[in-house]
Amino acid sequence: MRRALGPGAQGTATLGARVLAAAALAAAVLLAGALAAPLALGASALRWSAPSPIDGQGLTAISCPSESLCVAVDGAGHALSTLDPTAPAPSWSPAAIDPGQSLNSVSCASPTLCVAVDGRGEAFISADPGAGFWSPASIDAGRSITGVACPAASLCVAVDGSGRVLASVNPASPGAPWSSSEIDAPANGLQSVSCSSPSSCVAVDGVGEAFGSELPAAGAWHGRAVAAGLALVAVSCAPGGACVAVDAGGDALASANPSSLGATWSSTPMDAGGHPVAVSCASSGLCVAVDDRGQAIASDHPAAALPGWSGSSADPGERLAGISCLPGGLCAAVDAAGRFLSARVPQPEVSTAPPAEVTQTTATLSGVVNPFDAALGACAFEFGTSLAYGQSVPCSSLPSPAAGAQLVAAAIAGLAPNTTYHYRLRASSLGGSGLGGDQAFTTAVSSSVSLVFPHPSIRGTPAVGSRLSCQPGTPAGAAQLSFGWLRDLIPIPRASSSSYTVVGADSGHHLQCQVTASDAGGTATARSAFVTIPVRGVVAAAGETLVGAARYRRGAVRVPVRCSSQATAGCRIVIRLSGAGRGPVTLGGARVRLARGQRRTVSVPLNRTARRLLKSRRRLAAQLTVTGTVIGVLESVLARQRVLLGAVARRASSDGRGHRR
Repeated sequence: MRRALGPGAQGTATLGARVLAAAALAAAVLLAGALAAPLALGASALRWSAPSPIDGQGLTAISCPSESLCVAVDGAGHALSTLDPTAPAPSWSPAAIDPGQSLNSVSCASPTLCVAVDGRGEAFISADPGAGFWSPASIDAGRSITGVACPAASLCVAVDGSGRVLASVNPASPGAPWSSSEIDAPANGLQSVSCSSPSSCVAVDGVGEAFGSELPAAGAWHGRAVAAGLALVAVSCAPGGACVAVDAGGDALASANPSSLGATWSSTPMDAGGHPVAVSCASSGLCVAVDDRGQAIASDHPAAALPGWSGSSADPGERLAGISCLPGGLCAAVDAAGRFLSARVPQPEVSTAPPAEVTQTTATLSGVVNPFDAALGACAFEFGTSLAYGQSVPCSSLPSPAAGAQLVAAAIAGLAPNTTYHYRLRASSLGGSGLGGDQAFTTAVSSSVSLVFPHPSIRGTPAVGSRLSCQPGTPAGAAQLSFGWLRDLIPIPRASSSSYTVVGADSGHHLQCQVTASDAGGTATARSAFVTIPVRGVVAAAGETLVGAARYRRGAVRVPVRCSSQATAGCRIVIRLSGAGRGPVTLGGARVRLARGQRRTVSVPLNRTARRLLKSRRRLAAQLTVTGTVIGVLESVLARQRVLLGAVARRASSDGRGHRR
């Protein structure tokens, strides 16, 4: 059970101790927000502009180093630039830098360094792409260069269709040498390259291999097969984040350590029926892939155990050729018909919450911010003795762009005793500002009275229709109490009593109760640990025990399980395999106990009945049910999956909600 932390000293504490204690409370509140943030089942919804023609040729790639410059290239040797990509109708300036040749890729490390490459071994370098000035450099002796990545002014890396990697540590100089290293079989054809930093690059090829390097300029690369023979068509690595590659079959392959010798990659279907063409990952955590049908598929946790990808129709019916996403939430794309389009994540969603603590002269303000996958430029509380506010204090730290709704806090001091103050929360990104509603509090009359700190907890069964009760965790009669209930950190309207009946809208979400204790020494507010309301028996919230896709192999079904990081006593897991549609026929089972946060693939051997049925039928449909610890000490059904047993068995089928059946 989590609790809000109060000051170490009580009514006789000095002002300095009070402020330090309030700062500690703010940190604790932020930690609670991180623990309770809900799982993103896909990235924030992207709002796409209508495609606008900018080129008479087919565009092939785009790179935007900032929201004030984008550079696109086409199949006829033109580089086009705009200084206002966020405008409703951006103006573009074309430059014929490689007449008659196809420019295959472009990368801009900054507004003062862009490099484009073509199909005959030429690189074109610009220190001022907005002005249309480009210098040619022959770097690959007539070979087709398929991709280029410039993570900084000190490094650009290119790949070609013959298995070579080319690198320059002085790419801004057209006369500077480019080193060449053959890292792949010529027939495999390197398709794309991306670098999250000068010490981490990844290249992918046409037969499903990914090559990583921590020393790309020195030509030290190591590869491994990650896509089982399917062509990897593009890759993008976010600074400080994951790398995502997309293959010709519509899968996203993600790695959190792609350049290391022990790199691990996970595969997730994300574009059924389409063929991905390009992908871009921003440092905010947002990754967006585009395909040959005009679809854009986004995720803000591509390397998670169960990543969510959500699609949007960006350019229906057209082949999108390139995309570039920025940490402020802007994505710019081009299509094969010579058109440009852009999208922006929503502005931050902001809610002002009751203060976490109020004393005679200090207060800890709190609120909730959802950045919607955009890096925030500002987060602050406005406060004062009237609705004009007049003063401002920054949030103790900025919320993470891709972590969903998060608690923020700020400690203020020097307040007048027995005085009413108003405050509200404001947060902004490049996409706009969000403003929370007004909250008011009155400072305490006396500092000689100790604060009462509640330690709330929830009792009852977390299920739709159940009645939950909030236990305040305070001595009887010690303070005046008020209650509230929250869904994913956001207050539930009109839920202000000590009990709450779970409704359908709570399914798949976290619930908490909130208690405010008030006495002459001030007020203190705390939230309970959260409980999660299952959706038809299947839980879909963050921090919980996760079950991956089950697979049948050599007489056993293997089920990947990760115990909740918040199950302090570990997880009890029970797996049952039964005949699908055959009544209570048991085909196998297993019981295991996992430590907190432990990952393990549990093997469920087929029993004698299953082996006999499989021998006579060669294929056998089975139902897999996993029950056990959801989170904390709560237990429920974790997953239901349909598994095909036999030599041609494949992965378990999905129920269409991001869960396995």
